[in-house]
Amino acid sequence: MSDRLLVVDDDEDVRRVYQAHFSRAGFEVDVAATLKEAADRLASGVFHAVIADISLTPSVGSEGLAIAAYLRHLHREPSPVLVLTAYGEPEKATAAARLSVDAFLHKPVSLVWLEDLLRSRIAERRGGSGSDREEGGGREPVAAAL
Repeated sequence: MSDRLLVVDDDEDVRRVYQAHFSRAGFEVDVAATLKEAADRLASGVFHAVIADISLTPSVGSEGLAIAAYLRHLHREPSPVLVLTAYGEPEKATAAARLSVDAFLHKPVSLVWLEDLLRSRIAERRGGSGSDREEGGGREPVAAAL
């Protein structure tokens, strides 16, 4: 059975590229463009991991963190959440750390590296050792990903 991944981004091209890459990598990929779509998908089934853009709308700008909070509310031991941003936002990185987001990453990100990180986080949740490519092993603090 394939690991199930939810990709949340307001940019259709990003969703399409991530869906194609992670599908080829063996993931079952669902996509969402809005906070509501993401919440509906998360409520309808189990995902092994979530990749979310931090900002889905210019007016709010922190929906990726809301998705992480919602997932942690739904599940006692939630799936890994990787939050991506195009901007240096220390206050949002701090908020991500408080929510125990697995990684707070700056775009652009190599899809191969992101895939390795994702597989590592999924393996950690299952009690495995994670990826051999990841330096240092284990879960680093969110701030270290800045």
